[in-house]
Amino acid sequence: MQLLPLRSQLRSRLLFGKAIWLLLAATCWSGGAYADTSPIDPALPAYQPRPVAPSRDARYVLPDGAIRIVGADHARFILERFNALFSQTHSGVQFNLDGLKGTTTGMPALTHDTTPFAPMGRGVNRVERVPYKKIVGREPLEIRIAHTATDSSKHLATALAIYVNKANPLAQLTTDQVKRIFTAGSPGGNLTRWGQLGLSGEWANRLIRPYGTPEYTGFGSYMGQKHFDNQAYNVNYEQYGNTGAILKRLSADPAGIAFAAIGKESADVQQIAIADREGGVYSKGSLEDIRNRRYPYDRFLYFYVRREPNKPIDPFIKEYFRLVFSREGQQIIASQTDGYVPLNAQEAAAELAKLD
Repeated sequence: MQLLPLRSQLRSRLLFGKAIWLLLAATCWSGGAYADTSPIDPALPAYQPRPVAPSRDARYVLPDGAIRIVGADHARFILERFNALFSQTHSGVQFNLDGLKGTTTGMPALTHDTTPFAPMGRGVNRVERVPYKKIVGREPLEIRIAHTATDSSKHLATALAIYVNKANPLAQLTTDQVKRIFTAGSPGGNLTRWGQLGLSGEWANRLIRPYGTPEYTGFGSYMGQKHFDNQAYNVNYEQYGNTGAILKRLSADPAGIAFAAIGKESADVQQIAIADREGGVYSKGSLEDIRNRRYPYDRFLYFYVRREPNKPIDPFIKEYFRLVFSREGQQIIASQTDGYVPLNAQEAAAELAKLD
């Protein structure tokens, strides 16, 4: 890709500075939730726009020239701002977000090249991966855009938490203990009684009753693949469709334990601290612990990219992600009140390198 002449570079930088100011001013004026709620890493690089345009014959370009993005609606806040900044710094480039109907719409659109990338609140699952690989010929490229939220009030993708009934005196567990509670056949043996976790008295012989979502859901597949080694679930495991239903059941069962969305403690259920090993740091998923990678059940917001055999990544898409992983891009993520948590410079650089 050729660099612009010096005069054009200077003009581009002036326009970029103006674009940043206009974007922030417009958001504040409209009353949008745009406040610096999560600090960003000062080592993130400043965005330096490079000239690029989408191919007119790309299937994700609509007849009017707008770029259609299909996927998770909960990414709309940051996408609107990414797009506004990209359009300000790349004259003539426009976007269409009418396709943000939900995470499940993203991968089919990416499979058929009708979106440049697919915003998703969870990892791609087998049901989506098989047809994609059959049609495209290669696995989709998984790009982590941000850490998931620690507040569930905005209906964003969130980190997960382990809960017990308020009557339960248990305070903490390791991820291995959680796995041995929820699954069967672990090398260390199943954990089926509260006494095995150090509780005594009337608790010692109580049967542990685990609750969560079905294995095929975002939460279920995340726990199964990332933390349970795809082992079979405990025969006593009860499945519910969402966090509300899970915690309602847990609130009525003193001997229960559940995984669900973070940030849902109440008068009836309490979150317990989790460490990745004995003697490790026990955490309940504070923002500080999320930023410093100390919370085991932190998840990510993903933008999946189409990757075809023996072809480089679309240059337009690479430039878009250069913006996303810049200081300005991660500041947009940080600006959403109770929103997604920005990546640090090292994380951002690692994700951007995947596109090379």
